[in-house]
Amino acid sequence: MNSTISGFVLTGGKSTRFGSSKVIHRINDVPMGIGVLNNLQSAIAAPPSFVGSFIDHPDFANHLLVSGDREGQGPLGAICDVLEQAATDYVVFSPCDTPYFTAVDFKNLIENRHDYDVVVAADQHDPHHRHWLLSVWNVSTTRRHMIDSFESGERAIHRAISGLNVGEHHFSNQALTNVNTPLDTQ
Repeated sequence: MNSTISGFVLTGGKSTRFGSSKVIHRINDVPMGIGVLNNLQSAIAAPPSFVGSFIDHPDFANHLLVSGDREGQGPLGAICDVLEQAATDYVVFSPCDTPYFTAVDFKNLIENRHDYDVVVAADQHDPHHRHWLLSVWNVSTTRRHMIDSFESGERAIHRAISGLNVGEHHFSNQALTNVNTPLDTQ
């Protein structure tokens, strides 16, 4: 089955625990958000976009930033904005603070997309620990469901997906590392 896939790196967090903007923090001399975007780019055909807060930094000048009516209303709002605007069959999401999730990891996450409405990354040692922002969404089967859930007042992704066919793909704890402090990058 041939399908189109678009990718989005979420940049809307305030980086409160980190102490400065995570998206521009350099790891191996590359801003973290650009590193995640590059890993995602290697796994899909179309250039990915950022979704969320405006990034006022020269390294991001040539990258598309998607926003919508739900801007500033959390990750579920960003997911709904993307699903509402998506012109592809599937969308892949990643937070900007998962720099160790490689292109191969993204490819592995994407490979089972045809069997589910949503495929989410899960910790191989704790499968109940799902990383909802590292996920692949079937636009046609999730768009209306997620927007309706958001409009009814839901803000938690794990509750909003109730009723959808959700699959998991398991990854190492290292691949799923979410950078919350500068020490997490060492």
